[in-house]
Amino acid sequence: MALTDYELIPTARRVLNLFMMVDTSGSMSGEKIAAVNDAIRNVIPIISTINDDNPDAEIKISTLTFASTANWINSTPVLASDFKWTDLDAEGWTCMGDATRELNRQLSHKHGFLASASGSYAPVIILLSDGAPTDDFYGAMSEIMTNNWFKHSMRIAIAIGADADIDVLKTFTGNPELVFRAQNIDALKAVIKATVVTSSMVASRSSSVGMSGTKTGTAASGATLISKSEEAATALAEELDDVAGLSVGDEALIDSLDFDEFD
Repeated sequence: MALTDYELIPTARRVLNLFMMVDTSGSMSGEKIAAVNDAIRNVIPIISTINDDNPDAEIKISTLTFASTANWINSTPVLASDFKWTDLDAEGWTCMGDATRELNRQLSHKHGFLASASGSYAPVIILLSDGAPTDDFYGAMSEIMTNNWFKHSMRIAIAIGADADIDVLKTFTGNPELVFRAQNIDALKAVIKATVVTSSMVASRSSSVGMSGTKTGTAASGATLISKSEEAATALAEELDDVAGLSVGDEALIDSLDFDEFD
């Protein structure tokens, strides 16, 4: 039998799940939510291109909004090339704890969005908020920290304006260098674009995660996770170095005392 007689079966692409958690509480109304809508709407085609050009990774997107309740915009993760953004409105409280519990419920190999995600890349989770939780956020964090998908995920937080609680966002990311504060519309749009694009590119080169939640393909999974987190932080710092009105980590808290264009 000649080599050309064999049917070539393409290797299955592993899934990279991108979760966007968006604060839609009342304080986000006006220019903040408008800027978020505009930035995400314009970054989706870029993510679609990354998805189409990557032979190894298939990017799927899920959006979780939280105000007085937490709600998934999509009933299941949507392939990046099929994802359509629907503009969000803002009203209500800031139930970030409820959103974290809802994320925990879906980050499961037993049920939820990741029930059939064996061999997937570690998820990317991007949290955007302009305030402080009005519910039991730290209790929800204690619960989600037992979730292997969450522990292996790449987590980035964007603080919008001066009132966002940086300590809360640092707790969520586990890395202060992956917390960014945007003080104006241009900075907010720039950081949303950079975090979505850069994190997707970095994460799709990381090791896969099996259904047990353990990493595969590396001898030291912890070292791999740290290196990818640091790689994302370094790449984002370089990408956003000259953006006016943007600060990172501990500097985000200090800078906010002197500079706030949203208010």
